[in-house]
Amino acid sequence: MSTFKARVLYDFQGEPNTAEMSITAGELLTVTRTDVGDGWWEGLNPKGESGLFPEAYVEKVETSSKPPNIPPPAPPSQPGWGFPGQQEPDQGGHDDDDWDEWDDDNTYESPPYSNNMPKAEGNTQRYSSEQNHNFTRQNTQQSDNVSLSGSMMGDNKGTITKKSYNIFSSAVRSGLEGYILGLTKEVSGTALRKPHIYRDSDDQLGRWEVLSNPYTVQIASPKKATKMGGLKSFIAYTLTPSFSNVEVSRRYKHFDWLHDRLNEKFNLIAIPPLPDKQVSGRYEEMFIEHRRAQLQEFINYMCRHPVLSTCDVWIHFLTCTDAKQWKQGKRNAERDQLIGASFCLCVEAPEKEIMPSLVEVKIDENLKYVEKMDQCIKNLMQTAQDQQKKCINMYKREFTRVGEAFFALGSAFEYNQQGMYSKASVDVKNIGSTYIMIGKLYEEQGKMDWLPLFDQLYIYKGITSNLPNVLQMQKMAEQKKKECERNNQLPQVALTDVRRRSDVITYTVFAELNHFQQERDQNLKRALKDFLQEQLNFYKNVVTKIEETLNQFE
Repeated sequence: MSTFKARVLYDFQGEPNTAEMSITAGELLTVTRTDVGDGWWEGLNPKGESGLFPEAYVEKVETSSKPPNIPPPAPPSQPGWGFPGQQEPDQGGHDDDDWDEWDDDNTYESPPYSNNMPKAEGNTQRYSSEQNHNFTRQNTQQSDNVSLSGSMMGDNKGTITKKSYNIFSSAVRSGLEGYILGLTKEVSGTALRKPHIYRDSDDQLGRWEVLSNPYTVQIASPKKATKMGGLKSFIAYTLTPSFSNVEVSRRYKHFDWLHDRLNEKFNLIAIPPLPDKQVSGRYEEMFIEHRRAQLQEFINYMCRHPVLSTCDVWIHFLTCTDAKQWKQGKRNAERDQLIGASFCLCVEAPEKEIMPSLVEVKIDENLKYVEKMDQCIKNLMQTAQDQQKKCINMYKREFTRVGEAFFALGSAFEYNQQGMYSKASVDVKNIGSTYIMIGKLYEEQGKMDWLPLFDQLYIYKGITSNLPNVLQMQKMAEQKKKECERNNQLPQVALTDVRRRSDVITYTVFAELNHFQQERDQNLKRALKDFLQEQLNFYKNVVTKIEETLNQFE
């Protein structure tokens, strides 16, 4: 496309290690691309440096003569870059022809776009000094942000994780900047569930509205199934919601697609993690049952969350049994425009303005608390995993060894020719048998207490790992608000809107923190109580068996 000149209206500081370029008010830039998307342009500064800058921070300079064409910078040589104008691939990385013909579990491909990448559409706003700095709107064709497709890397534990790259700053990828500056608009004519946030006191800066109709979902009956004449196989799980009692069958791939949609839409909410993907042994009975238990924990957390449990994509996942309706709902979810920070457009938050000084202190306190909580949860998870392995191996082996030693002693008593120790032989053998039995109890006990505790902690580890990103979103929103406040050229009405949108993000973040603390006080506490009860039952059983042996000995 032809290039043109643009004059910088406001200073902008580009984020380090990104494609953003710092610009200074009064500079004359050469714009080389306007189709980058999400309100960003690309161009050259007077020093010849190339980079991205906000469209709203510059104005086009009308010239009588056409400037010479300047070719855009060459794209990176790495494979996987997507450019505006290319056909958009399927967001979920799945075949859209049939809801049961998605990629088999043997294939793990990351989505073409980052989960948090915005796909803003519609109108954008810009500030113009020639129009008394009033907001004017112009329709612009926007495309997806340029991104590098995530690469999959496996670790030595046989699991696969995702890794994604993006040339935009985190504020742009998350849609935060577009939302704060009012560049995204709520979709009209669409019936949306509007989450409510309440503020009961000054200390409690926000809480989600309590679920009016709580429900549960049970996952059971994992079965191995095949397709394509037996060429491909997979495990199907049966889900039964309590509000309908209608069973639906879902594969792990369906859960994976759902998780991608949730991460893309709700980056201000900590999404519970899914079980890790497994490279080998996916059809072993023990692995299938453990995955079912972990998926049940994921479902339980989703059902308890006031926002996630009522969102459209989750309800569609739980209820749709028709293939045609499933495909349509899948497309609707992947084309959702209210994603990332734009989700806040449908959040109904208190009108009361929040004191920035109070928020800053509470955010820093919660950030330290969450980081400490995350570290301790990971440590306890490692302990639980070690204890379970010891129950299966070391504890069982040690008690079996003790039992065999006693049993051997009892057998030695039998060789006495006088028969004086025949009763003693039986008693000592009973001691050996008891310890061997205790070893078997240890082997099974790990499945009763340590493994369920590990699965519970796995969910909270995912939450505590995501919460720092949620808190950083609030910090970025506050920083963007301060930048707008320092800009003396903004009209008061625009500044008021920026402050209001920043407060909505703050209310949303604190509502999520409040929900996490409720989870900690209720469900995590219940999990620890169940663990202690199982431990108590186990040791009571051990004591009972030793008492029975002692009574026989006497």
